[in-house]
Amino acid sequence: MSRHRKRGNSKTVDYFRSLSSQINDPAAPVRIVSTEGLSELNPRPGLIEYIRQLWQRRYFVVAEARSKALRSTRNYRLWKMWLVVNPILDVAFYGFLFGILFRTSRGVENFLGYLIIGIIFMQMMSGLLSSGSGLITKSKSMIRTFAFPRASLVFSQTLRSLLDNLLPAAVALLLAFLAQWGKFPHWTVLLVIPLFILLHVFGCGLMFIAARLTAEVPDVKAIMGITTRAWFFLSGVMFTLDRFEHVPFARELMSHNPAYVFLTAIRDASIYQTVPNLYTWLILCAWSFGTLIVGFLYFWGAEEKYVRLA
Repeated sequence: MSRHRKRGNSKTVDYFRSLSSQINDPAAPVRIVSTEGLSELNPRPGLIEYIRQLWQRRYFVVAEARSKALRSTRNYRLWKMWLVVNPILDVAFYGFLFGILFRTSRGVENFLGYLIIGIIFMQMMSGLLSSGSGLITKSKSMIRTFAFPRASLVFSQTLRSLLDNLLPAAVALLLAFLAQWGKFPHWTVLLVIPLFILLHVFGCGLMFIAARLTAEVPDVKAIMGITTRAWFFLSGVMFTLDRFEHVPFARELMSHNPAYVFLTAIRDASIYQTVPNLYTWLILCAWSFGTLIVGFLYFWGAEEKYVRLA
């Protein structure tokens, strides 16, 4: 039995040695293999077909988002409490730094409410952008195992973020109203609901862009942190645009910042009891759905690459 195994192994080795010598022989004949009947591995489907596949997996998107929602702090002992405490600590820090030390509170009605809404809702937008960074790499096991439209990962992450942000949004509004004790909420606070949804539609588009960009150019992740911090400080979170009256260019640039427009509309609808005008709604819808469409098309354009890039 042992001799038979040895003889079989030697034949196998001799076969591969012979094959290797034939491949390395420059005089060996070239064999052309027909590509007829062969198909591309992981091809990118057409746009309509891609959208149809996404719709078929809508239940998976919802189920995954719900299963992972409210779990960002699950490793902590009081993990649910930190979802509320973290935003309050951020407000306390920035309130002391900008409101007391830098005195940006001068001339701002209900500065504490202004600050609370600015910080918490801006963290939602920057968080959506950051969630797209490295999303393909984080999901590599699923991408390499199953065949499915990769855009469903972005939609699932966006829905998860929306569910995660419900509690911070409620805390922000509650604290902002408590900061103006004696002034009861107006019906305009209901407009925060469509603004909250538009904010996540906008963030979904940003996530699409960040997901493909960081998958193709991983070095982008190194500057993503400073990008989100710069966006945070240049969106009127802690101060009004009146601070830039002496720099017209900076004032004009910040006034067209979508994050600033979102924060202004949410503040107006909640603590200032004002209905955002039609122009503001049109601008927000244009930014939200425009970014979503551009981001979706940009992400779909590299659909066949994600198996290799993950």
